[in-house]
Order: sequence, then C-alpha cells, then structure tokens
Amino acid sequence: MMSARSTVVASIGLAIAVVGGVGGLLVRLVWPAPMLPTTFGAGPIALIVITWVGITWSAVGALLEVRRPDLPIGRLMILVGCGLALSVLTVAVTFAALAARSAAGDQVASISGGLTGLLTPILVFVFYLPFIFPTGRGQTARWDAIGRIFLAVAMLFAGLLVLQPGDVHLLPGIPNPIGFGPDLRPVFGEVVTGAVDAVAVALLAPLLILSVASRYRLAGPIERQQLKWFLSGIALTFVAGTIMFVAVVFTGGPIGEAPLIVFSLAAMTVPLAIGIGILRYRLFDIDRIVSRSIAYGTVTAILAVVFGSIIVVLSTALSTYAQGQTIAVAASTLAAFAIFQPLLRRVRRNVDRRFDRARYDAEQTVAKFSDRLRDDIDLGDLRSDLDATIRDAISPRSVGIWLRETRR
Repeated sequence: MMSARSTVVASIGLAIAVVGGVGGLLVRLVWPAPMLPTTFGAGPIALIVITWVGITWSAVGALLEVRRPDLPIGRLMILVGCGLALSVLTVAVTFAALAARSAAGDQVASISGGLTGLLTPILVFVFYLPFIFPTGRGQTARWDAIGRIFLAVAMLFAGLLVLQPGDVHLLPGIPNPIGFGPDLRPVFGEVVTGAVDAVAVALLAPLLILSVASRYRLAGPIERQQLKWFLSGIALTFVAGTIMFVAVVFTGGPIGEAPLIVFSLAAMTVPLAIGIGILRYRLFDIDRIVSRSIAYGTVTAILAVVFGSIIVVLSTALSTYAQGQTIAVAASTLAAFAIFQPLLRRVRRNVDRRFDRARYDAEQTVAKFSDRLRDDIDLGDLRSDLDATIRDAISPRSVGIWLRETRR
C-alpha cells in the first residue's frame, strides 16, 4: 500500500542520487582536473557508468519503497544508490580541489576524500540483501539473526578501512582526516584495501552462500522464481568480477578502467533483477532467459574452439602458401556457419529439458499430438485427445471445445 511517508522517502532518495551523480559529472565537466590513481582504477568513463549504477539502484529502490513500503529492501537500495552517486561527486570535488595547488585546495581535497571513504559502509548493504530477499527478513528466525550478525561484522571491516591512518583507502595520496583507528599497514602493507576485502570475503562469503541455498530449499514455487532472478544478476556480476580479477592478475597493477566498466554494467543488472523479482513482472520468463543464455554461451564456446582449431591446423599445413592464413580463416568461418544451426538446436533442446522444463514438456506434448492427429479419424476420439493434450500442455482451469456445423 502506498503511503505519504514512503513517497517522501523515495523522492528524497532518488533526488539525492541524481543530484550527487549528475553534480559529480558537472564538476568534472566544469573543472576537468587530472584524475589521480584510485584504488579501483576509476577513469572518466567509469565515473559515468558508476553514476548510472547508483541512479539505477536508487530508482528501483524508490519504486519498491512506493509499491512495497512494508519491505526494507527498497530503503536499503536507495541508500546504496545514494552512496554510489555521492561518491562520484566527492571524488570529482577531490580532484578539482587538488588541481588548484593551494593550501585551501588541499584541505578541501582531504575533507572530500574523507567523505568518499565514509560512504564505504553504505555499500555493505549490498551483501546484506541476499539474507532478506525477497521477504524482507531471514527465512527463519535463526537465519534472520545470522544476517544481522553478518551485517555487523561487515560494517566492522568497512569501519577498519574508513578509520585507517594514512591515506584514504579509496584515494591513495589523499590524507585521511579521520584516520585514528588501528594501523593495519604493518600487517598488510601500504594498500590495505585489497587485503581487508579478501579476509572479509573469506570469512563472510560462506555464510551468504549457505543463506541463499537454505532459502531456496525452503522456498515455494513463486519465491524460487524470485530467487532465480536475483541469482541471475549476481551470477552475471560474479562473472564480470572474475574477469576483472583475472585482468588484475595478468597486468600486475590496479584494476583498469575497462574491467571496472564491465563489472559496473553487470552490477546494474542486480537492482533490475530485484525489482522484477519483488514486483513479479514477467516473473516466469527467467527460465527461458537462463536456458537461452546457457545454450548460446555453450554454442559460442564450442564454435570458438572449432574456429581457433581450424585456423591453427590449416595455417600450419598451408604455411608454405602466401595466403595460408586467409584460407584458414575462410575455412573456419564456413565450418562454423555449417555447424551453427544444428548445434544450436541440439544444445537448446538439451538445455530446455533441464532448465525450462515446463516449456519443453508443453512442446513435446503438442508435437506428440500432431503426430497422432494424422491417424485420428473418429471425431469423438479426436475431441478427447485434444482435451487431454490441452490439459497436459498448459493446465487450464477448464476446457471447452466448440465445433461449428457446416452445410454441404
């Protein structure tokens, strides 16, 4: 039920996110100061993407707050979106203040950098959402208590980063104006963010996974569909995060802007999935989306292997010819095109059988009826067979068959 209070909360939250994100981009446009290295390698394009991510979180959260004010999920999403969007503003102000090269500018940069660090604990709510999605609380009283403990411990880790002496943990080179906590640099080195995050993930991730698995096991049909949407967004974000991690390992430096952009775009699917799951808009389409994603992903991987293998083999065999590489590419393209459709049909059929069972069963039922229809000559048997087929395929509440009389 919509209430005046929820409408006010939603409007203010969305306004803060829009003003923060757009304000940060305007600061960058008016004062295009050089961007200093950041912990996560954010660049100009990454800031734009992060702004949209923050606005998306707040917008979906505002919609849920208006439509479902009984759930805390919308309010938490608004907080997350505001934290992301406002961080764009504080980062932009920090860079602009440093570019002034004055004592006052350095002081402003230190304050705005400290505010950027203070926004970190807000993002912890992202990891608390799996404990309360989609009902707004844990699946049992025990899991509800475990979720609150998880949130408290995660906030503790975030607080360690915020109060870390030395530089702001997100902005190396900017002195932390509130750095009076325990100094972790003798243990983890100068840049403690990655080490603290790794420890937090190792301690808390198993609890999060067990919570989602337990909820899925206890859930009914509707709640399982909601969880599938949520888990699909998380899975896509996890894949993007893995790509980002691999890029860091291979480059041996901070996260580049391109992997960060890919990760941010993937993270934008999580609030959208939460909104679809809670509002139940096209809820049961997730089975088809998952099955098609797996099917096309599998076919793409197989074709890539075939394409690459043929290129290597033919390039080696035809290395004496000037156009050996060209022939290899042409042959690989023709081979991949020839096997694409048969392979796609087979993979889709197998995936549908496992992940989109209802649709697969319905198609199989209709196909079998079509085969029997060729041999049915008795009108009564045909009507009974049609009735049974419709009930098996779409399970309607009632079935009626009307036969129109025709004059010879």
